[in-house]
Amino acid sequence: MRISALALAAVLAAPLALSVAPAHANPFGGVKSGVEITDKTLEAIEVGKATKDQIQDAFGAPTRREQLGDEQVWYYDYAKIGHFKNKQESTVFEFGKDGVLKKKSRGAAPAKTGNPFLGG
Repeated sequence: MRISALALAAVLAAPLALSVAPAHANPFGGVKSGVEITDKTLEAIEVGKATKDQIQDAFGAPTRREQLGDEQVWYYDYAKIGHFKNKQESTVFEFGKDGVLKKKSRGAAPAKTGNPFLGG
């Protein structure tokens, strides 16, 4: 039985094509979206000293912004779908009208993500 060169190339390339993962996937098949800000990184950001420009330089544009009177609130949402555990959180930075960080916190990300694997 003879196999054409094209068929042989396709058979040999199939495992390679299946092993290429998108940039947002981790080696164990999980998918990430948004900006992950670790606990260590969050602890290092100083309230009363950090500015909007420094936060944006470090993490990029926020996922969401709100203006509450003179204060501006920035949200950095992060979601990870893993094989054993999902993670969904939002890191929040509150700035005064002078652009200096007044408060930082972490909590649950918005309930509606549009992703059924994260519950909506």
